[in-house]
Amino acid sequence: MPTPYDRVVYPTAVFAQTHPERLAVLARLAGLDPVHPNAARILEIGGGNCFNLLSLAAIYPGCEAHGFDLSEVAIARGQDIVDHARLANVTLAVEDITRAHEHYAASSFDYVSVHGVYAWVPEPVRAATMALIGHVLSERGVAYVSYNCMPGGHVRLIMREMLLDEIGAIADPDEKIAVTRAFLAAYAEPREDDDAFAKTLRHHARSMLERPDAVLFHDELGDCYYPQRLLDVVGEARRNGLRYLTDAGRNLHLDGFLKEGDGAPDPEGAVLRAASRDDYTALRFFRQSLFVRAGQKPDRTIRPERIADLHLSTKLKRREDGTFALGEDEIEVAHKGLADGLTRAAAAHPQRVPVRAITTDPALLRVLLQLFAEWYVNLHVEPAPFPAAPGARPEASPLVRGLLEMGDAMVSTLDHTLLKVEQPELRALLLAADGTRTVDEIARAGTGIPDEDIVAALTASAGRALLRG
Repeated sequence: MPTPYDRVVYPTAVFAQTHPERLAVLARLAGLDPVHPNAARILEIGGGNCFNLLSLAAIYPGCEAHGFDLSEVAIARGQDIVDHARLANVTLAVEDITRAHEHYAASSFDYVSVHGVYAWVPEPVRAATMALIGHVLSERGVAYVSYNCMPGGHVRLIMREMLLDEIGAIADPDEKIAVTRAFLAAYAEPREDDDAFAKTLRHHARSMLERPDAVLFHDELGDCYYPQRLLDVVGEARRNGLRYLTDAGRNLHLDGFLKEGDGAPDPEGAVLRAASRDDYTALRFFRQSLFVRAGQKPDRTIRPERIADLHLSTKLKRREDGTFALGEDEIEVAHKGLADGLTRAAAAHPQRVPVRAITTDPALLRVLLQLFAEWYVNLHVEPAPFPAAPGARPEASPLVRGLLEMGDAMVSTLDHTLLKVEQPELRALLLAADGTRTVDEIARAGTGIPDEDIVAALTASAGRALLRG
């Protein structure tokens, strides 16, 4: 039967929080030994067209990437991309979560991700989701589960009730979205007599207006919406042989670890109680919980030296006054040596620099760990899996070439980010860079780029992580 996702297609996206490398870094921080992403078996549950998974498969040709969804239209779209990109390490399927355990062997995946599913399905499907994770996760595996959480979920439930009342019996998706946007625009206007709670609701209405139509349709107006308490999700995981590791969300990477100076006879219980209390203090709306098998024993003490052998990348920009900026955020790094190291790393982006090349001082490693938790830097288990400059026979990412062949402008880079490629000349260049031609032969392929500018254009493409050779 057609699903709502067949009628209204969910927007294409990649999710940095699900990246196996991020999950591996957090597992290593807890003293565990996760599988290297390029040798891993990866499963994406309910991934729509599984574009996020396809991006990972292009980055790691040595991995085995499997994904499924109930939507035939979504999976057909994903398979079309796989075919055009010739991704030999991807398997997609139309599958029901409640039956999937029949088709996947026990302990068969090293990384499992379930994004945007857990709080949007009925209880039996939710239970089947966690049971499936417990069934397929390998002994060294890490699982990712995202969900709208409490207490912020209460606010979203109130907004949802108002929207459903406003929509009434309207069935047409476009009309639903139009009515929703009109209501939110009117409701978002502040009133002089608003109390603190009313201000919170109106602020949430304004944030909802910024979401794409398809996200509003599925996330806010779908048939099911059941925000979860962190402790309940962890309890369900335990019943399926899983243990809480930490959270993949911004500012939450260290939720699975004891605060400095803390000691507790039950470290896991202590970090869970603290994280749950913080949810209510922060009126948290969303969590991205990570789990490992119950037999794993995460070290809950933060040991910054565990990141010393990793690599670091960052988009932080150093300004004339010495402060750093990323988007609208501004931070100050007081230690000159550390600031200089971050400046060098930013200049190399999207390439990565060894953490040891920046610092080996435990106190400064702790600062880098905090910057990682706040998403100002990324930590990686290895150097960039893409070159800084084009090779003798430049080769664009197969996923990029496949998408361009299909006429798409939005592509995913080998740095797992979305990039819009609209210039006809750049599109032609990337299609010509298929790994069989020299630079001179690419110049003769008729890209529209002057011969003398081909090398510069290929170098710029490498600088955007569009080339794998």
